[in-house]
Amino acid sequence: MNDKISQQLDRFLGELDAAGVGGYRALLHGSAARDQHIPGWSDINVVLVLDSITTDTLRRLKAPLARWRAETDALPLLLTHAEWLRSADAYPLEIAEMRTAYRVLRGEDSLAELTVAPADLRQALERELRGKLLRLRQGYALLADEPKRMGDFVRRSISAVLFLCRGLVLLAGKKPPLDPVDLANMAGRVAGFDGPALARIVTRRGVTEWECTEADMRGYLAAVEQAARFVDNFQIGERA
Repeated sequence: MNDKISQQLDRFLGELDAAGVGGYRALLHGSAARDQHIPGWSDINVVLVLDSITTDTLRRLKAPLARWRAETDALPLLLTHAEWLRSADAYPLEIAEMRTAYRVLRGEDSLAELTVAPADLRQALERELRGKLLRLRQGYALLADEPKRMGDFVRRSISAVLFLCRGLVLLAGKKPPLDPVDLANMAGRVAGFDGPALARIVTRRGVTEWECTEADMRGYLAAVEQAARFVDNFQIGERA
């Protein structure tokens, strides 16, 4: 984690402590926890698990949350401990992905309390991959003749696709690599799509002037389509 993010988190947690919101746990996950945060592009993902959340709690949270959003353009997830303990079946993909890279900021390790059922993970992953495929097809239909706008559209989508690639690799019983290019290639080997085609998109995610070519988009669509097909046909207990 870089020094700027560390300082922002320290200030935020200090403000939470001073606000008197009661007992809470906090964890950081995602790109900042993997030391892959891209300023101005990546979110800083924080989960707060509080002993209880009342309207008084929310009022006390107002000032710390407002300052955090102003600094990071993000807001933390807010759950009670009871809600958290019952969240693995509702958010299996999110919980599984969090476990690939996270840091405990306050209190005990909340993720150690949860177990994700493979069947829940498979179902959530299929739903999200199919939804992503539909949106990519819509984007291509509208922007196929505008490579710059297509590039912006694709770059905005790639973080979510990498998130789904981690879930896919986890479903297959493998450990997702931290490097996003390695992740794209491993997901391709697991699911049977062209990993380098997806990896090329990944390397362009921070290039604001990138123009997406017809070949880039064909490879991207084919990768997501095959990933969805793989998950749809995946049998629990199977290992790729």
